[in-house]
Amino acid sequence: MSENKTVKKSTKLFVSGVLILTVANVINKILGLCFKIPLEHYVGNEGMGYFNQAYTIYVWLYMVSTTGLPTAVSMMISESRAKGNANETKRVYRVTMTLFVIIGLIGTTVMMAGSGLFSKLTQSPKAETAIIFIGPTLFFICISSALRGYFQGYQVMVPTAISELIESFCKFAVGIVFALWALERGYEIHIVAAYAILGITVGAGLGMIYLVLTKCFFKEEKYNEEYLLGSGAQAPTSSVKVILKRLIATAIPITISASMLSMTDFIDLTILMRRLQDIGLTEEAANALYGNWKTCVVPLFNLPPVLIYPISYSLVPMIRATVTRGENERAHMFMNMSIRVCAIIAIPCALGMSVMSGPILRLIFSSEGAEMGAPLLTILAPTVFFVCMLSISNSLLQANGYERKPIISMLAGACVKLLSTYVLVGIPSIGIYGTPIGTFLCYLTVTVLNTYYLIKYVKIKLDFKKMFMRPLAAGIICAASAFASYSAFAWLLPSEKLATILGIMVAAIVYVILIFKLRAITEEDFEIIPKGEKILKIMKKVKLI
Repeated sequence: MSENKTVKKSTKLFVSGVLILTVANVINKILGLCFKIPLEHYVGNEGMGYFNQAYTIYVWLYMVSTTGLPTAVSMMISESRAKGNANETKRVYRVTMTLFVIIGLIGTTVMMAGSGLFSKLTQSPKAETAIIFIGPTLFFICISSALRGYFQGYQVMVPTAISELIESFCKFAVGIVFALWALERGYEIHIVAAYAILGITVGAGLGMIYLVLTKCFFKEEKYNEEYLLGSGAQAPTSSVKVILKRLIATAIPITISASMLSMTDFIDLTILMRRLQDIGLTEEAANALYGNWKTCVVPLFNLPPVLIYPISYSLVPMIRATVTRGENERAHMFMNMSIRVCAIIAIPCALGMSVMSGPILRLIFSSEGAEMGAPLLTILAPTVFFVCMLSISNSLLQANGYERKPIISMLAGACVKLLSTYVLVGIPSIGIYGTPIGTFLCYLTVTVLNTYYLIKYVKIKLDFKKMFMRPLAAGIICAASAFASYSAFAWLLPSEKLATILGIMVAAIVYVILIFKLRAITEEDFEIIPKGEKILKIMKKVKLI
């Protein structure tokens, strides 16, 4: 296969991978919201507080256990394939799976055996049962993560997407069924929350089973042949010791940097609960505030990055293989395009969500939950841009061999978050609002440092006017049009929800027109956008380009 065909094949896999993961992630987030909306009505903010405490602890241990290794696996498999060493890809997988089984067993044991300690740290003993119920999920997710890293190295994203859909659907369906079953039997709210969280455990188990079966039937020879292995097929294979050493050396920095913020979420939880009680709130009242924050505010805040994460996941093996082949110019082209596309997607989401926080929350949640959460979301929403930039910049640094640099960024961000949250939440006039402020300062710090490292070490040349200022100008007008059109529709129409939807639609149309008129996006950028060629043709027909 010629080099040109290899490049096209690689690009095709990258774009298809982005599309598949984007669709899957959007569906997952919708299912997640569909799960939390009725659950909030059933168990209230207090019950959601117990649910989210267990989930936050689980996410922290999950990030520590699984984040770095799948990325390291995908990078090593991608490198081995680029060099034509098919035997090494198999050995990398075997070593990884063994390691993940051990990590999964340890993680599950720590979470279940330490459930009492974790609940005491948060000053919420009633959360212990929920922590125990979600404990086995760590083992299932560890096995799934090893398999996802393997498939990611082949730039095959369908198994990952389907397994995530299985997890999300079970979380929704099984979680709701178990919660209703517990309610019918008159269990206390914290027990109902624990049964609801079983949906996550069941979903993770079924998702793992699907991935194991998919691996059994996966024909890796087919992908190896299409990836130009010929002359290098007999290349010497690294020993288990060498692979394990490289795997750990690559994974540890990624794990530390990725788990740093999830760890601060856990510490933030303990600080938030304690500080709210320090300023006079009861355990139940503090738990209700935390439940509203994690149920109504954080899920909305996490929606826009869903469109960016697939690009980040697919970039690592793609750029690693490109750099390995010595195609540095092409690698830099993809890096610049990914940053520009990230800004174009993130900026209007951040600004629009901030000015429309109240109507958006009332569109989805109860009036009480929306009223409590709207001011928090207004403050938190601008952070969306920095979260998206963090995802892209971390991936670019990791793909270029600078996986240790984000550790410094994350550590600095974690310190800023913990300090600012501790101080601000303890001020009675600020209270819970100190949490979104601390989060904003945290991600701002990390993004600034990561950008500095990209410029200094990766030698990325950033056109700030084209990449950021033009989308920002379009985003400001977009947000203003959203609020103005919503206000007009709310005055004219009897339904506020309909007015909200129409306002968002008007803003989206305004933004699309502006980014083309301001030339914030180029024809080349459509190369990494799913179905980019078709979208480009449509844009040319309507003379936006």
